[in-house]
Amino acid sequence: MIVKAVRVQNFRCVKDETLFCKNLTVLVGANGSGKSTFLHALRMFYEPNAEYTEEDFYARDTSKSILITVTFTNLTEDEKRIFKSYVENEELTVEKEFTWPPTRGSQKYYGTSLVNPDFQAFRMAKGENLRKEYSKLRSMSKYSSLPPYTNKEEAEKALKNWEQQHPGECTRQRDGGQFFGFKEVGEARLERFTRFILVPAVRDASQDAYEKRGSVITEIMDLVVRKTLAQRKELIEFQEEVNKRHREIFDPSKIPELQGLEKTLTELLKLYAPDTSVKLNWRKDIEIDIPMPEANVNLVEDDYPSSVSHAGHGTQRSFILAMLQYLAFAEKSAGQETGSTPETTPTELPNLILGIEEPELYQHPDRQRYLARALSRLAQQGIPGVAKQIQFIYSTHSPLFVSLEHFDEIRVFRKVKENESLPKQTKIYYTTLDKVAEMLEKIDNKPRGSYSGETLRPRLRALMSPWVNEGFFAKFVVLVEGIKDRAAILGAAQAMGYDLESKGVTVIPCKSKTCLDRAIVIFSSLNIPVYAIWDSDYPEKNEKEVNHRLLRIFGQPEEDWPEKVCENFACFKQNLMKTLNAELGTTLNETLQEYCQIHGIDKTEYAIEDPAAFKYVFEVARKKNKSSPTLEKVIEKIIENVS
Repeated sequence: MIVKAVRVQNFRCVKDETLFCKNLTVLVGANGSGKSTFLHALRMFYEPNAEYTEEDFYARDTSKSILITVTFTNLTEDEKRIFKSYVENEELTVEKEFTWPPTRGSQKYYGTSLVNPDFQAFRMAKGENLRKEYSKLRSMSKYSSLPPYTNKEEAEKALKNWEQQHPGECTRQRDGGQFFGFKEVGEARLERFTRFILVPAVRDASQDAYEKRGSVITEIMDLVVRKTLAQRKELIEFQEEVNKRHREIFDPSKIPELQGLEKTLTELLKLYAPDTSVKLNWRKDIEIDIPMPEANVNLVEDDYPSSVSHAGHGTQRSFILAMLQYLAFAEKSAGQETGSTPETTPTELPNLILGIEEPELYQHPDRQRYLARALSRLAQQGIPGVAKQIQFIYSTHSPLFVSLEHFDEIRVFRKVKENESLPKQTKIYYTTLDKVAEMLEKIDNKPRGSYSGETLRPRLRALMSPWVNEGFFAKFVVLVEGIKDRAAILGAAQAMGYDLESKGVTVIPCKSKTCLDRAIVIFSSLNIPVYAIWDSDYPEKNEKEVNHRLLRIFGQPEEDWPEKVCENFACFKQNLMKTLNAELGTTLNETLQEYCQIHGIDKTEYAIEDPAAFKYVFEVARKKNKSSPTLEKVIEKIIENVS
């Protein structure tokens, strides 16, 4: 089983929001937008006795419970059988409730199961009324097959059997908080099938690698190595031999000093109590325990071993990941070996859900790329010998950990003001391949079913670049055709006194006009505002349909060669450079040549890819009382949208 959805209510900055998950789910958003809140909500769901304070309640309102509801999917046949009364539409939903103040019973797990409303009176009854309510049920012809009452447990078992045999006569209701939970909760079944590991942004790897009570390496060594060693025949025989030799050496009959002390103490005691004596002997329950070896962990980088604390931070973080993953597997294996009833025979390997805060921390760019690919691969394949199925949910601020090709894995977090009297709350935005394909289908006036998610994904590779990936982190995205257009927009904005990046604006070159449609639809679907800029390329005939398509995206009437600056797009009849030439005259080329001479650049075509070159052009042009009204209007429209 893996997590399909996590619904969080009244927890920290989340009033009520749901995170829908895939095998790999990427959480992006500004600092404090609620990404870590969802990861910690999962941690608290999986911890039977999670710690929480008043600060964990949304707006510190402790009158409303914290609710964390997890829906599991991809259930195995074994899981369906064990949780059959709780499974609906091939999915299992479990809710954990936290009430205030924290007490022994303030955390409960609930499931929803099919129950017969007629049995409610019995289940609410106590004491002598139990037998009476049960007898009432048996007196009804519908329930005459129920066995006679013996005790509450047997009666409840009989009622559950009836419900399982007659699901059509039952309704789905929340149970009484007796759902199978984790470890010491309930019948401890759920953790046999699903494990969650959280790798926080800050964790001391050297402490995890140091042998002491509670450290990760100690737990792993206890479960995997020392437990096995303790069961070895040669160690058991060695233990017995040591204790036998110990008894022989300390045999009281062979130690005259002990007998002499016994005689002396008896003589002294008789001075005060004539009819008493002292008998000295060794305790027979003393056994010598053979101390198990302790691990000394070193990490090897460039063939040089060093202690964990002296390894690079990136290597330490990777080491934490590896240890925590293996610990989950080791605990699972240990749980299987302690014995299980035929009804609760666990799956062969656990299903792991790994939550990671900022996996890019301390990682070199090439290591970030490798780690991002590795997480994607493991999410599809699992880890042989460790996890049959592994699911990753991570938050990131790095464009190297997102991909336009897999935009359907991205969840964008925003803080919004829903109520003036309450703090801002987290909202999550996401989209799917099929939804984007359907939108493009409508834009192209194609019959329903012409496009699909499967055919869309390959068409996204043409757009892939680090610049496009940055768009997922932006507050506002400006989409242009090429690098020169990007340079002109950024340079003009700087010359006008606007720092677009400080306002959360990312200007993204999409390589060509034909790629703009997919980028516009994807970013818009993720609630990332878009401003698109393109060249109409008059009088090229084959460009007309592309212009028509882009205008349809913005709900505009079709034109062959549009030339306009609007609220959310701008287009030039020919192209941006020709517009600048027309408005700046000879100043454009003259100033670009000056810039090249000053900075030792061979050709102006190289300079126009640099925003600084355009900033210089517009600053010099202003001194000559020249400007580009069209481009300045575009910049003002972008600023208006951001504001």
